[in-house]
Amino acid sequence: MRTRPIPAVLILPLLLFAACSDDHPLAGNWAQKTPDGKPGMSLEFDTKGTRLMVHTAPRPDGGHDHVEGTYTWDATAKTLAVKAALLGPAKADSWTGSMNDSTVELTSPDGKLLFQRGGKPHGH
Repeated sequence: MRTRPIPAVLILPLLLFAACSDDHPLAGNWAQKTPDGKPGMSLEFDTKGTRLMVHTAPRPDGGHDHVEGTYTWDATAKTLAVKAALLGPAKADSWTGSMNDSTVELTSPDGKLLFQRGGKPHGH
């Protein structure tokens, strides 16, 4: 049986798609699940490194602030350590947690935060 080579015009889009896709468990936006259902903060993990971008909860004027931090991900244990002042400068800047399906839970002495995959950062 003789096979024909795949034309380059078909291979290039597949290679580009593979290079752009990101199957890291933390890829995408993570929106805070708040007790009252109002919009909270959102997290964006740099899955090619260890940087974390936090979009704070919307202010009354509709704007929000940004907080930068870092994270460490243990893929085997599905645990996460975050170094960022998620609740502001006077609060904890070290958080630990885990991921279960599409939910991330982070805890510190200042409390527990839940995030669900999806949505867009406010105003972006």
